[in-house]
Amino acid sequence: MGCSGLLILGLVLNVAHSLETQDGGSKGPIELRRNVTGYLGKEAYLSCRYVGESEIFSAKWKRQINSKVKSNSAQYRRIAGAINNNLFGRDGFSKPESATNLTVKVNVSSVEVEGEYTCEFDTEDENFSETVFLTVVAQPDIEVQVNAEIINGSHYQSVSCSAVGGRPLPQISWLVDGQPPSDDSYTVNVSDTAHSNGTSTLSSILRFPTHVQDEDSVTCVVQHPTLPNPKLTAVRVETYTRPNVTIKAEMTQQGGSEFWVVSCISSGGRPDTDISLALDTDEELNSVTSTDSVSAHLPVEEYEGHNVTCVFDHPKFTQKETRVITLPSLYLSVQLGNDTDENFQDIESLALQEGQTDTVISLQITGNVPRYNITCTKDDELLPEGMELVGSSLIVQGPLGHQHAGLYECFLSYHHLQAELKFNVTVNPPVIQPVPPTIRVDLQTEDGRSVIECSAADAVPAANMSWLLPEGVSGVSWFNFTSHNGSHSVGGVLLLPACSPWELTAECVINHPAFEKPENRSITLPLCGMLNRSDAPPNITVNRSTEWKDGEEYTKVECSVDSVATAASVTWHVGNSNISCVSESEVQADGLVSTHSSAHFLSSLYAGQDLTCTVEHPSLEAAEKRTIHIPVQKAHILSVSVVRQQDSPLWLAVCDCRGEGAGTNLAWVLPENAKSQTSLQPNYKGEIQARLTYQFPLGLHEGHNLTCVYQSKHGTTEEKTIHIPRYYITSVKVLNHTTPLQSRYGGEPVIHRLALQEHHQKQKVLLRVEGKVPEYDLICKRSDGSFVRMEGDAMVFQPEITEKDEGLYTCQASFYHHTATVNIQVEVMSEDKLYAMMAMICSSSGMGILIIFVVALWVCCKLNSRAAYKKQESLSPLTALMQEPGSPQVKQPLMTREGDKELAQLISYSIVIDVKSTV
Repeated sequence: MGCSGLLILGLVLNVAHSLETQDGGSKGPIELRRNVTGYLGKEAYLSCRYVGESEIFSAKWKRQINSKVKSNSAQYRRIAGAINNNLFGRDGFSKPESATNLTVKVNVSSVEVEGEYTCEFDTEDENFSETVFLTVVAQPDIEVQVNAEIINGSHYQSVSCSAVGGRPLPQISWLVDGQPPSDDSYTVNVSDTAHSNGTSTLSSILRFPTHVQDEDSVTCVVQHPTLPNPKLTAVRVETYTRPNVTIKAEMTQQGGSEFWVVSCISSGGRPDTDISLALDTDEELNSVTSTDSVSAHLPVEEYEGHNVTCVFDHPKFTQKETRVITLPSLYLSVQLGNDTDENFQDIESLALQEGQTDTVISLQITGNVPRYNITCTKDDELLPEGMELVGSSLIVQGPLGHQHAGLYECFLSYHHLQAELKFNVTVNPPVIQPVPPTIRVDLQTEDGRSVIECSAADAVPAANMSWLLPEGVSGVSWFNFTSHNGSHSVGGVLLLPACSPWELTAECVINHPAFEKPENRSITLPLCGMLNRSDAPPNITVNRSTEWKDGEEYTKVECSVDSVATAASVTWHVGNSNISCVSESEVQADGLVSTHSSAHFLSSLYAGQDLTCTVEHPSLEAAEKRTIHIPVQKAHILSVSVVRQQDSPLWLAVCDCRGEGAGTNLAWVLPENAKSQTSLQPNYKGEIQARLTYQFPLGLHEGHNLTCVYQSKHGTTEEKTIHIPRYYITSVKVLNHTTPLQSRYGGEPVIHRLALQEHHQKQKVLLRVEGKVPEYDLICKRSDGSFVRMEGDAMVFQPEITEKDEGLYTCQASFYHHTATVNIQVEVMSEDKLYAMMAMICSSSGMGILIIFVVALWVCCKLNSRAAYKKQESLSPLTALMQEPGSPQVKQPLMTREGDKELAQLISYSIVIDVKSTV
């Protein structure tokens, strides 16, 4: 290395050596440390080294016999050294390293070791000496003690903190809630004691009344030269807690009487609260006292409306606390709970119906009395037979009669409170409920006349009946009435001609209270021409009806023919094929012949075809035909859907088939071992609805298709397919600014580091779930497993964040089996931490600037002073600095003694400055 490099190294080492020995120095060829500190009970080193070139005859450490008293005639004693290369040591001092290095080890067993020591070297030229002062210090032991006492009813505590066996005398201070005690309630007494071994004990007593201490500990701070930092000792002390005080009143019954139990309650306080109870009068109460309550029993009727006061006294109260409760005033009233009518006598009236059963007359009683007595009379006598008082209601057993009518009086009482109710009960005749009649109309022909009969039977009350004829038409009519078991029947007869030359309609009109409007029944007389002509054409009507049986639809077709003379011939056919049918004929009273032909068959046999009724009759020149179309059954509606079940982790696939005659031939195309279930539900229109369900976990069919197959009874097949979506959650992102901590095996962040401000309220960590899901559950937990409050997709810290909220948080988003997590390291940044971080950054920046300055200086020296590095004089001081104090071999000069001016060896130094900063 060149001269400039060695100069820079020498500069750095000289600075370091000066810092190390800033309290020492040397004169001439002696290097030593002038001031040495020794710890009592440990070992210390006195260092003295000769760096000259003269030969050493003798070297020694000596001490003034009375080193603490300086005098002109002081006497010294040798304690270690080297004479004629013979090393020696005595009085607790070790032998030195060599004649040139008088570094010795001293056993600091007592304070007597403290004093001034002289290092001397005798050479062939002259004698050299230097002095060193050894100071003895002792680290104190910390002892604490808490005592309590009561003075004039007040509780005091004294905390003693002693630094035992220290040298020099330590310093003791106190911290209460992190601050020095400034309240006048806190007093500090300090005393010190000297010991025979040269050490001392300092004691400090902190005294305070207990009620002013809110924290459960105080801190003793001891400062001493032997302690690198002040020693903090927390001492647990007793504290008082402010109690919660309440007053309450409860009603209880003892020995048939009611009492208010008024309680004064104190909870959660320390020490116990002094409680007293008083009335708003001068009366003294007999109370029951326990640890945390005082209670008194007060008769209800005597103390209603009185104020009761509880007085609480506690050291934490600046003044006595009072709680007042007012005992309620009793009241009692009664009125009729049923609907009543008002009258001028202010007596309530109640109207009831004769014959009604389960009659209850309710009395509405209001009040705050615990109980009451009640009696009721009717017309100043006992209640009638069959009526009794149950609770606050009059109940009538059996039907209500006239004997229950009259004036009722009910009396209520509780001690001095009374209430009275008078009400008049009237019993009205029963109301008859109308019963509608059964109406029938009939037409017969007798003796060439039409006899029309109309009846309205079994009605309550009896119906009114009348005839309504066309204008200009008259007939003979009469009515008869009959009654049976309270119901009435009315019959009417109307005589008209057997036929009419024109269309004639007679109407029977029935009026009854059960009808909103009169009921009419009409009869049409046949035309006289049809009765006289044998060739009159028949009247043909056809109709169709359907019915369901065992899931199948059946159709019934009917063909009715009204004709004169002989019965008509009726047949059914479809296309060229005949259909089996049932026919029957009946002769009517008017001489007409009615023929009915019907066919009953499965609807699916002739669906979509026309059925023809063929009628043959002598009055017809050709057969008459009537056609009925059989409709095709509606197509089945097949639908599939997938729903998420609320109370189950399984999804539900539903296949519905609806239509006429739909069966249960439904099936899911499923993998093996999959389970399904079916349910059959008919509806009111004859349609059948079949439902097939299948429960499955989402992961089993996610992204696949599910197919439902329906096969009808006729062999047709229909399919419906639904797609199960594929969902995924890729990650959970932290939207706040974070510092990612990378894994050593990959580039993805393992933990996101996030800093929050201390004591700021409602701070949030915003999250975002990446993926494709309709919804998701997002929860966050602390490292101890406790949950964090969430608002939407944000963690919320409230009311304010503290250092307790620091730690690792894990947030997980889930949708069924899809999950994704993120780890967040939350750090709480306080103002102290921020200032410390700024100081570290500034120091790191200053160190970097210093390195740049040293490198620039080195380059400048190398360019301007290249030749100077070969000179021996420039190496001598550096060589002396680089030698270790206790190694004679390293002490040999790097130059040869013959004065060779060439460099004996090349020494390389590498200075590495590692600056680390954590932000």
